[in-house]
Amino acid sequence: MAQEARNIGILRRPLTSLEKIFYGTIVATTVIVAIATIFLQTQMLQVERDLAHLNAQVETKETEITEVKQQINELSRQDRFRKIAEEQGMTVKNDNLVTAEKP
Repeated sequence: MAQEARNIGILRRPLTSLEKIFYGTIVATTVIVAIATIFLQTQMLQVERDLAHLNAQVETKETEITEVKQQINELSRQDRFRKIAEEQGMTVKNDNLVTAEKP
């Protein structure tokens, strides 16, 4: 009886060629999906890194733009023009002052 139980576990019929193709296809598909998933994750991480780099560049440029706008406002103040005119010996007539604005 013990001998029969051992033999039952050992006895298997050989796989048919259709079963081999089926199991091979399943294994190949699993491997391809795993490789594709790893590839896509890697690409996604690269895109996120590039996006973070570009966001940092945008923030730097926005800071530069803000600083330049502040300099423009400081340089275009009427007090500055009056001071420069007085240093050059000129007088400022309030009737001739015009403020230019951006369109």
